[in-house]
Amino acid sequence: MAGSSAPAPIDPRGPRTNQAVLAVGLLLGLVLGQEWVAPLFAVVLFLGAALGPDWGPVLRLYRDLIKPRLAPPDELEDPRPPRFAAAVGVVFLCAATVAFLAGASVVGWVLAGIVAVLAAVSAVTGLCVGCEMYVWLVRLRGGVRVVRIDRTLHEGTGADDVVEGEARGSGHARAPRHAAPLTDELAEVDWVVFSTEYCAVCPALVAEIEQRRPGDRVAVLDVADHLDLAAAHKVRRAPTVLRTDGHGTVVARLSGADAVRAELSRATAGV
Repeated sequence: MAGSSAPAPIDPRGPRTNQAVLAVGLLLGLVLGQEWVAPLFAVVLFLGAALGPDWGPVLRLYRDLIKPRLAPPDELEDPRPPRFAAAVGVVFLCAATVAFLAGASVVGWVLAGIVAVLAAVSAVTGLCVGCEMYVWLVRLRGGVRVVRIDRTLHEGTGADDVVEGEARGSGHARAPRHAAPLTDELAEVDWVVFSTEYCAVCPALVAEIEQRRPGDRVAVLDVADHLDLAAAHKVRRAPTVLRTDGHGTVVARLSGADAVRAELSRATAGV
C-alpha cells in the first residue's frame, strides 16, 4: 500500500500503447527514410515523461478514447519506471537527431532503431528495459524493496526482533512486545494476508503460501474492508501478512513479498 508521497498507480496499457505507436512510427520512418520522426517522437516522449499523461499525445489518446472501451486492467503499476524509460528514449532520440543534423544518418538510425526495438519488445511482451534500469538504480541507492519483519514474542521468551533488509544491507531494532488481538473469526488462521485491489503480487503470494504450507490456514483481507484491524497492526503497504500461532496470537508481521518468502523459508526449515 503506497504511502502518501507515492504517485497514484496507472493502467500499464497506456505506456504500452505509447511504446507500440513509438515502435511503429520509428520503423516506418526507417523504411521510408524520414529522419524527422526522431525529433517528433523525442518531443512526444518528453511531454509524457516530464509533464504527465495529460500532455503526452498518445497517452492522452489512450486515456480518453481507448481505455473507456476496455475492461478494467488486471493490475496497476507505479508510473515512475515507465516515465524513466521514456526519458531514456528521449536521450537516445535527441542523440539520433543530432546525428542526422550532422549528416551521420547511419548513426542516427542505429540510435533510433535501438529505441524502436526496445519499445516493440515492451509493447508486445511487457518487458520494459528502461523500467528495469529504473528499479536497478533505485535499489543501488538503497531506496526500494524494504523488507520488514516485526516479530512479537511472549514476555520472557526472548528479545523481539525487526529485520529490515534493503538492496544494500540490513539493520536491527526492537519491536513492540504486544500485538493487537485478532478477531474471533481469525483466531484459528495461520496467515492473515492484507491486500488491496491494486496489489498485483498478492494473489501469487497467497498461492505460494498455500503451496509451501499446505496444512496452514490462510485468510485474505481487503484493507478497505478492515480498516480498524489494518490500523491496529500498522499495515502501511500491501501485501502485509500476519503470521500467527494458529490460536489467535500474532507472532510476526511481514511487510512485503520478500519478507513473507523469508518467513516461509524459516517456517519450512523449522527454525
